[in-house]
Amino acid sequence: MTEAVFTDCGYGMMNVMGQQIIKQPDGRLAVFDTVSDSFIVVDADAEEITEWRAEEAAEAARERTKAELARVLDESNDHPYRQFTLTWEEASRRDRRSPADDR
Repeated sequence: MTEAVFTDCGYGMMNVMGQQIIKQPDGRLAVFDTVSDSFIVVDADAEEITEWRAEEAAEAARERTKAELARVLDESNDHPYRQFTLTWEEASRRDRRSPADDR
């Protein structure tokens, strides 16, 4: 059995808008990237592509979360969410699950 080949297209693999999953003549699957005009996955099965996309999405979520945490934990940044930033007290008053007095 041929092993799937995954290639980094150089701009971040989670730009799925420019990607097409294509059935190869042998029935296996490939992913063609229309931005780089190249195959970034070849000889894969459905499960491999699903897992690849899931891992890419998880990594992108980790990176977004790290960036968000960096803004929140930056002592010089009083408004990490710009005008929507809530303090603990404001969020506690808005919390619908339980009264703020229970904290």
